[in-house]
Amino acid sequence: MIGIISFPNFPALAPPSMQQRFAMMANGRVAAIISATFLTIISSLGLYTNISTILDNLKDTLTLAPYWWAWGIGGVIGSFSVGYFIDRTAQPKMLMAGIIAIMALAMICIPFALSFPMRSFLPFIL
Repeated sequence: MIGIISFPNFPALAPPSMQQRFAMMANGRVAAIISATFLTIISSLGLYTNISTILDNLKDTLTLAPYWWAWGIGGVIGSFSVGYFIDRTAQPKMLMAGIIAIMALAMICIPFALSFPMRSFLPFIL
């Protein structure tokens, strides 16, 4: 028979105020990390927004769904693995520079990779 599982009841902490949240931006390291993250996300979303047009111009495809799947799978892998690499490196700036370089290389390789059926998904996963 399956019993009822009881979880301890922890008191909820009050969320920080907007003033406290913005006060963290005074820390230069926090502002730099947030700025770099913001710019990386904006560039990724910019490509994501225009990738359909890019693919239509570069390749005659009936459906773009496999490329969207590859993009999503790469995003999930990146989201789950980046914490591991941040914890393992003592140089998060170098890690961020490496990630941005890999993303830039992947974007540049899209036109060349499309002529190879299975390799065409690699830039989207990266």
